[in-house]
Amino acid sequence: MSDFERAHAFTARWEGGYANHAADPGGETNLGVTRRVWEAWARERGLPVKTMRELTLADVLPLYQARYWSAASRLPWPLSGVAYDIAVNHGPGNLAQMLAQVPSAGTARDRAGQLIDVREAFYRGIVRSRPSQGVFLGGWLNRVTAQRAWLKDQQEPLPAPRLFLRAMDGSNVLWDGKPTIYNGTRLTAYPDGALQLERTGD
Repeated sequence: MSDFERAHAFTARWEGGYANHAADPGGETNLGVTRRVWEAWARERGLPVKTMRELTLADVLPLYQARYWSAASRLPWPLSGVAYDIAVNHGPGNLAQMLAQVPSAGTARDRAGQLIDVREAFYRGIVRSRPSQGVFLGGWLNRVTAQRAWLKDQQEPLPAPRLFLRAMDGSNVLWDGKPTIYNGTRLTAYPDGALQLERTGD
């Protein structure tokens, strides 16, 4: 399962079926996609503009990946998973503003937890500025609580194995984990910490 698929598995729990709540400024929505976003996406790509009730997961997954996962995919896991759900719910622009409030130091897990805290403050700020949105606050905070629980279950990629290579001048150099060929052997590190050694025949 790709990181995108893992991230969307959480998001899909909260971006369910058809909705058209009078207090929701997004208006008509299905599978987490608003009518405005769906129709713009379909027209840009020459796709049939289905009605909102007709949408299927196969219709919207390419949109999710292109518009929302792209805003999070360069971040390390599980920070990328938290960021993706925020991009879907609040938009990539708001995600960027929230990420700017999270220190760059620390592990991906720690930063993801801080990002969730920023998200909760964002939700509460919406209600302070627009009290009519208070009808949604309970559901929003449930999503925050679920995301914190989800984060506890995620594992960060293990660091690349510590391996020293002999440089041309005879000194030992710590391998940076990037694929390379050393003395006729291809070295590859995987996110789970495994190391593959493969003779190249050179």
